[in-house]
Amino acid sequence: MILYALIARSKDGTILAEQTIAGVSGGNFPQISIEVLQKVVSTSNYNSAVLGTLESTASNEMLPNGSRRTFVQRHDSGFFSGLATQWNCFYGHNDDSVNKNAQTSGELDYYFHMYRKEDIITLCISDDSDARYHSVNFSFLEDLDQDFTKHYSAYKITKAKAYEFDKSYKIPLGKLLHFYNENRSKMARQGKVEHYLQKVDDVKDILGMNITLVMERGESLDDLMQKSDDMLQGVQVFSKRSSQLKRRGQAEYYSYQCLAVAFILLLLYLAFGSLCGYGFQCLAS
Repeated sequence: MILYALIARSKDGTILAEQTIAGVSGGNFPQISIEVLQKVVSTSNYNSAVLGTLESTASNEMLPNGSRRTFVQRHDSGFFSGLATQWNCFYGHNDDSVNKNAQTSGELDYYFHMYRKEDIITLCISDDSDARYHSVNFSFLEDLDQDFTKHYSAYKITKAKAYEFDKSYKIPLGKLLHFYNENRSKMARQGKVEHYLQKVDDVKDILGMNITLVMERGESLDDLMQKSDDMLQGVQVFSKRSSQLKRRGQAEYYSYQCLAVAFILLLLYLAFGSLCGYGFQCLAS
């Protein structure tokens, strides 16, 4: 369950609004949260106070823009004993290791989930040892960031003093906190279902790609078959024309031979006629 939530400025860790769930009183959630924020902000390096989006020039930030972090406070004795410097930090989404350690050692009690986007850091404290609820808590932080930035501009956020929006935003923050605490089990199950649905969608995408490739290959085969048919028709036309040209060439060859024979016979007739007469008198006598 989410016990406490706040919105802070990412540049200096100034808390702008906070809310504790009903029925939880006492403790030092704000003090410990300030320690966590200062520890995180101290790893950033801002060169200027330019209004709007602020970007750090630090090369090794504990909470870079767009990242999530989970800090775990070890419960030694009493409520929130120990200092923030004694806590373990699990970077990224390694919630399974957090849950495993919680089940084996029994020392992990309070989880500090943090999410940063541009000018805003959202933080919530939960007592969830089940890693399935950690994703729900991060969804809460993302929705909280989106809702808060809709209410207040980047200029107001940059210029705001500590707890300046605590009164005006207390009701929306309380409603969002109550909604996530009431529906956390359903959201955890839904998240698991969505995980499997995402896998199904991935399989569908792969199958779709394979079908597309098969269809493209089929189209390529159809194109090749059409080209081969065209080539075959071209070969047949070429063969037919070649046969026609061959027959024409043979006919011309025989014609030339006949003309040559006729010409030779004519020459022989003329030569013989000049010697013996064209009426072949010498043969008659």
